[in-house]
Amino acid sequence: MNASPSPAVPDSVTLVTADVDAARAFYADLLGWTYTDSADGTAALAGGQPAAELRVGDGPARWWTTFAVDDADVVRDAAARGGARVDGDDIHDPFGGAFRVRVGSPVGVPGPGRPCWYEYMTTVPGDVERFYADTLALRATVPPGAPDDSYALLISGGRPVAGRLALPAPLDTLLPTGWLVYFAVADPDGAAEQAQRHGGRLLVPPRDVATGRVAALADPTGAVFTVIRPAAGPA
Repeated sequence: MNASPSPAVPDSVTLVTADVDAARAFYADLLGWTYTDSADGTAALAGGQPAAELRVGDGPARWWTTFAVDDADVVRDAAARGGARVDGDDIHDPFGGAFRVRVGSPVGVPGPGRPCWYEYMTTVPGDVERFYADTLALRATVPPGAPDDSYALLISGGRPVAGRLALPAPLDTLLPTGWLVYFAVADPDGAAEQAQRHGGRLLVPPRDVATGRVAALADPTGAVFTVIRPAAGPA
């Protein structure tokens, strides 16, 4: 009998890129990060709190979201049954996304310059919802008052921990499918301008959405991320 995954929570992010030095300089300027190095890579801090990990890796640069889970083996087994490619703690889903699992309670603390939200971008929302319900026990629900089901909240343990966006045109040609991390900033417009001055690219100009004011960017190594001033107020 297959065990069912317990609810998972997004916990941290890791940038895997062939050019860590370029990424360090870019995010230090953009998000005020400072760094400590270890044998495993580079830890980024914002306001003295962990913000991200940076590691050298081959292939296209990518931000990885890590989920805190109770039993990684159960998640890996469920993911494999759902058609994912499993490589240790790295899981590549069948729809172009990827994530990591870590056993334990979440340790990430949202704040300025740190991850504050996560969303899955997709053109096959139904398939994605079924996979992540079966794999990470994330249940999709459309927010009250939403005009349609293009956006859904992903619920874990009775509370929203992430979102799922059905990419409309032309976003489906601008943003990659998969998990997208949102970093909290006080001024998304200023961050978008600063990112471009330091070698980044503006993919989606700053705009107001239900969750706040956002802009989608790519860093100089090609990794895509979003900055946000949450709707509740400045980050």
